[in-house]
Amino acid sequence: MNTVTKQSIYKCFYHWGRTLLSAFVLSAAILPHASAHLMVAQHGTLNFKGDSVFMVLSLPVSAFETIDDDGDGKMSSAEFSKHRITIAETVKKRVKLSDEKGASTLRGLMLSPVKPHVVGKAHSKQLVIMGRFFLRDIDSAQGDKLKFQIGIFGKAADEKLFKVTATRKKDTDSAPKKYKFVLTPELFENQLFSGPL
Repeated sequence: MNTVTKQSIYKCFYHWGRTLLSAFVLSAAILPHASAHLMVAQHGTLNFKGDSVFMVLSLPVSAFETIDDDGDGKMSSAEFSKHRITIAETVKKRVKLSDEKGASTLRGLMLSPVKPHVVGKAHSKQLVIMGRFFLRDIDSAQGDKLKFQIGIFGKAADEKLFKVTATRKKDTDSAPKKYKFVLTPELFENQLFSGPL
């Protein structure tokens, strides 16, 4: 086996290992806070850690028009399995965190249908979305130029509003600060930490 081939194999294993490790770190960082039963519908959180922002967001199933095959306004396990990739692609296109240079990369995306407490096998009306935005540098995480955008809203009146909380501790802060804002179809983007906390 020549040196080039060995290096290619090592690079492949290295990349695979880093991806796996990132997934474990992401799970450890956000899953305790993002149980599908604990995330309130139409709410979201953005937690800043270094040059990363961990996102948890509860989205309505009715916002995804092509996934409700039986037309009941909910999502079954079969529908979720069939349309999982489409849902992920839609989220990556329409949920964005950006700075002056453009949108940040959303990685480690995880989707979890929210099952009603009362009926264990009932279909889902909400999806919990978890992911990690990688920022270009630590300065953008510390600055006030970041914008968060949601372009996925449901059909019902109460599905046309998101309440989002961004939490960040800057180097100069003694404790983490929370910034709360609301997004609607008319006002679907907000500049983070630009107003009163």
